[in-house]
Amino acid sequence: MAERLVKPIPDRDTVAYWQALADGKMVVTHCRDCGHWTWPPRPICSGCHGDNLALDEVKGTGTVYSWIVVHRSTTPDMMQYVPYTLALVRLDEQADIYIPGRFISDMDVRRGMKVRVRPERITDQLGDLAWTTEGMPA
Repeated sequence: MAERLVKPIPDRDTVAYWQALADGKMVVTHCRDCGHWTWPPRPICSGCHGDNLALDEVKGTGTVYSWIVVHRSTTPDMMQYVPYTLALVRLDEQADIYIPGRFISDMDVRRGMKVRVRPERITDQLGDLAWTTEGMPA
């Protein structure tokens, strides 16, 4: 992969999320009081509005809810992937949590397609989220 020109800028609420992706796993904010999963990472639960939260590892599986196909890259580092698909995926952990990421597959995307996370390392402290159909039922 070419060097990334556009990179996420971690803040106090997201630094552990980006680090987990760099380490090859996916974590999501989980409320210790009501059990609600919240994404993107933030200090307040989107379920009960409490602050008793932790980043917990998730299975990293879900279903495609929506997608777009990018035919024109806005940055030179993504030109090698054009055309590429950005998919919005509903996590299996909870029905109302949708997480975007680049779709890695030469299959045509369809709503309801089962996918799994495939984190990509950008730097030692920064990862990016991608989705793949590898190891998933057709």
